[in-house]
Amino acid sequence: MDRFKNLMKKPWTGYAAALCVAVVLYELLEHIVAVKTAVGAVWTFLSPIVIGVAVAYLFDPVSEFFKKKLLKKMKKESARHIWGVILTIICVVLILALLLVALIPSVVKSITKLISNWDSYMSKLKDILGWADDFAKKHNLNVDLSNVHSLLDNAVEKLFNVVKDNLKNILSTVGSIGSGISNFAIGIVFGFCFLAAKKTLLDMLARIRSALMKKERIEKNNQLLERCHRVFIRYVGATLLDALIVGVATLIFTLIAQMPYAPLIAAVVAITNIIPTFGPMIGAAIGIFFLILESPVKALIFFIFICILQSADGMIIKTKLFKGSLGIPGVWTMVLIILGGKVAGMLGILLAIPAAAIFVILYQETILPKLKKREDKINAIPSEAATKPEIKE
Repeated sequence: MDRFKNLMKKPWTGYAAALCVAVVLYELLEHIVAVKTAVGAVWTFLSPIVIGVAVAYLFDPVSEFFKKKLLKKMKKESARHIWGVILTIICVVLILALLLVALIPSVVKSITKLISNWDSYMSKLKDILGWADDFAKKHNLNVDLSNVHSLLDNAVEKLFNVVKDNLKNILSTVGSIGSGISNFAIGIVFGFCFLAAKKTLLDMLARIRSALMKKERIEKNNQLLERCHRVFIRYVGATLLDALIVGVATLIFTLIAQMPYAPLIAAVVAITNIIPTFGPMIGAAIGIFFLILESPVKALIFFIFICILQSADGMIIKTKLFKGSLGIPGVWTMVLIILGGKVAGMLGILLAIPAAAIFVILYQETILPKLKKREDKINAIPSEAATKPEIKE
């Protein structure tokens, strides 16, 4: 170890490391297709394990709640832990069953109604475009809607042609979706297995850390990990709870206003509300699109409602749930969302911001002090012996 530290102090070490990194990056970019294929294959293999670790991590607070609140009278720690995991599994199964029974039939009914009324919707849309075309001609506006008319006339035919021409890709995508669902289901099973074996896994990690690090270093790392844990759990929990509140409020309003596709619109608004910044706008646009085909007046009412709801959500609900900023500059939010979506899809969109917040914590508490220490060392004031003027004889 001392030899490695002495080697790192050499002046040429930094240049050699930078050269190696540059060569590695060049090779990766040169063979980017092969790298992408390899990463995809590795991810396919490891995704159930990664999902299992994520599931165990996210549901551990629920298990701990059962252990400390409902099962505190049980004397054996192992028995409390096992029963906490069992109660957690029961809660998850019950919630999923409730969603399937209450939401899925209504959503399927709404989608079926949307498909059956497609021809009438297209007719109404053509009438709206005809009115817009007449209005443009009457007021001498240079607007050409002929391409839109042509697109609507051949929409179904073009859709079938696209499906026929891309049947192989569609089947491949369906297969990928099926594989992803299968991996997710296996990951959930792994997650509850990891949760049941929590003590054994943590003891093993503790022994490994004790063998690699000093006690003071372990304590500092534990404090840092605890802060990261609080940030992550707070963000994910608050985001999901906020989406649930917005979805339920949307469902109640659309049912009271007797709007069509109420469960489908509420589900879309809730899911898109998970996406930071522009997710609520996507949900509102989809809901308005569904309603404007059925009733433009109800679409306008829904637009007014969703503006009020999202304003209240941003100024009141999220302020209470998140209790302050995560330390991410606003200008970076959209960049992080796009990058997260490109890397890991919906999961990446959800986790991009808390991951960046954790990186900020790591930077401030680990990297920044080392950089400051190195800067002080470089700019250190010369010692008294070195600055003492020479006395000429």
